[in-house]
Amino acid sequence: MAIEKMLLLNLVGSLDEEHAILQQLVLCENVHLNLEHSDVYDNNYMVHEYETMLPSGERLQEKSYGELESQYNDLENKLIQLTTDLDIVLKADKKNIKYYSYSDALRDFTTIKDRIEPSIGIIKQKRAQIKELEEFKKKIKYIHETIDFGEIDNLNYFEYEIGMLSRDNKLHIKRNYENISALVFKIGDIEDSREDIYLVLYLKEFKDETQKLLKSLNWHGFTIPEGMIGDATQMKNLVKEKIAALRQEIQQLESGVLENKEETILRLNKICARIKLEKKIIELKEQIVHGNNVFMLSAWIRKKDKDKIEELVADITDKYVVIFKTTNEIGKEILPPTLLKNNWFFKPFETIVKLYGLPAYNEIDPTPFLAITFCLMFGIMFGDIGQGLVYFLAGVLMYKKNEIAGGVLTRLGMSSIVFGFVYGSIFGLEKIPILEEIALVHGGPLNPDNIMPILLAGVIFGVVVLTVAFAFGIINSLRKGNIEEGIFGKNGIVGYLFFMGLIMTAVTIVKIIPISVFVPISVMLVTLGLMVFKEPLAHLIKGKRPLINGSKSSYYIESGFEGIETILSALSNAISFIRVGAFALNHAGLFLAFLVMSEMTTNSILKFIILLLGNLLILTLEGLVVFIQGLRLQYYEMFSKYFGGDGKPYNPVKIQE
Repeated sequence: MAIEKMLLLNLVGSLDEEHAILQQLVLCENVHLNLEHSDVYDNNYMVHEYETMLPSGERLQEKSYGELESQYNDLENKLIQLTTDLDIVLKADKKNIKYYSYSDALRDFTTIKDRIEPSIGIIKQKRAQIKELEEFKKKIKYIHETIDFGEIDNLNYFEYEIGMLSRDNKLHIKRNYENISALVFKIGDIEDSREDIYLVLYLKEFKDETQKLLKSLNWHGFTIPEGMIGDATQMKNLVKEKIAALRQEIQQLESGVLENKEETILRLNKICARIKLEKKIIELKEQIVHGNNVFMLSAWIRKKDKDKIEELVADITDKYVVIFKTTNEIGKEILPPTLLKNNWFFKPFETIVKLYGLPAYNEIDPTPFLAITFCLMFGIMFGDIGQGLVYFLAGVLMYKKNEIAGGVLTRLGMSSIVFGFVYGSIFGLEKIPILEEIALVHGGPLNPDNIMPILLAGVIFGVVVLTVAFAFGIINSLRKGNIEEGIFGKNGIVGYLFFMGLIMTAVTIVKIIPISVFVPISVMLVTLGLMVFKEPLAHLIKGKRPLINGSKSSYYIESGFEGIETILSALSNAISFIRVGAFALNHAGLFLAFLVMSEMTTNSILKFIILLLGNLLILTLEGLVVFIQGLRLQYYEMFSKYFGGDGKPYNPVKIQE
């Protein structure tokens, strides 16, 4: 339940083994390339230092990175084209490609291509025929006239055209019919279109004149495929038979092409993985530092992968030097990437955290705190055994399709069920004897005796969680060495004392604690003054000069406005959590409205329908509102106290499937 511990890996190796080493680092998928910590002087110093220690053997002259990348892209494009023609979806198979070289992949691709390419050409041709026939079939289904096109085709002095014409151009023909040397017949209506199907019949000697006319009218003609002559019904049947025959021929060709289909697909996926691996290695080579005989790679790895990484390199060569550095050795200026590490219960809530931002490496992971408080908030605001069970079951059903959404929903559902027992509520019904006996809130949330305690409980809950949020913020600031914000800032120690002073002022006013109201007010005034002078106080502690950077007047004006903002923020924080109790009352009140409506009828079926609709409305609309309110309290009231969200994600180099 924390952020994964990282180490900085500095690897210097012989150029002879560069390709093999980089291949293993990509395949292990545990190395996050570090481009920020690439100080040129330090890297060059290390390269020159180990240049003589790691002599390079004789190497073949390699092609330039650009040439190699072009070569890989060319093979990849050919592979994609081949699998597209075969209607195969490529998926990089990363298993067992360690000893499967690029030359092996090139040889296998050539063998497969030479074997199946002739048949692919025929398959593509037949698919094109099917496409043409499908288009023709779509058009002739709208022909409603019984016309035998075979008889028209046998006329000695006439020719004809079939096509589509817009209704506007049809009117143009009607207005000039006496000047047109052709007969135009409407033979079909196309649904949801401004075009209809027409037959144009003309003497052969007027062919050119008719063609020019049709062109001017934006005529969309289509031809009858060979062998499909007859009336519309006959043509439909002939087209259907022809398409079926072509598909059968394609199936036979494909079965011949892919005699061992599964084995061929596995081989193609393996070729794909090898190409992607080679491209990734080239990408890494372009980003790391090279000397005459050695290369240097700087990367972040998980602390627990340290031995594994070194073993991988040692299995390849003994001509290498590995240096591991902890974050303490590097300093606070350079931060590792962040990889969250949470247990099964907290894991789904990582997505909610990431929607706001990713915690920096030196920050506290807010996921466990968010998961616990969010579940508590949701349960308090939406406590019901039956409705919670619906959410839980919905989460279980959703889990296979979306683990994150399903995981969050099941946990919120469980919290709702727990607080349903607290309120003694099942599907909004609160007067069930068994539940009334075990309920902690007797009479339900709307009982006059319970309303004020529930609202106060929401505020107390808010004070507790905000106290934890302040504590996290103070720890995060001090980890960064930021005394100004950690001690004197509005979210630091002084800011927390001001907030508690405000709470204690309210407590003393209502006589809960028998002390003078001037005591907490005095604390507020002192802490507010400390916040105004936070920069000079922090500089004084650190021994820095000047105490105030820049214009003093600007600083005091800015600090004054920040003090006002702090007062408003503290008031907002204290009041915001009243909504936790208020939504618990709202949840009970909304169902009460439907319950009253159901009691206005004596019809049992109608009564059941009203209660059912009420529960559906609560589960959908109110459930969404409560979820959003919970997020709002997390993001704006709590995260603002301690969470920067400016971390960079741990993104190890690997080939994409």
